[in-house]
Amino acid sequence: MGEDIREIEVRKISPNLRIVCAAECIEEIQHAIKSRGDYEPIHICFEHDSLRILDGEKRWRACKRLGMNTIRALIITEA
Repeated sequence: MGEDIREIEVRKISPNLRIVCAAECIEEIQHAIKSRGDYEPIHICFEHDSLRILDGEKRWRACKRLGMNTIRALIITEA
């Protein structure tokens, strides 16, 4: 399995539709990112012609709400 961390445009990533996120939880993460500016990269993979979130749905949603254009993402690929 290969791994590659990159800055990816938020709009190019598709959410994991199985995840339900409480608004309060997203707001807490949003506040943490805004105040510290540091966060773990989300984990994504290629699924057909799009990028799908494997881990980090709440961080992605928080970054999206903050109006960030890019997000740090670890791209997981099968070797």
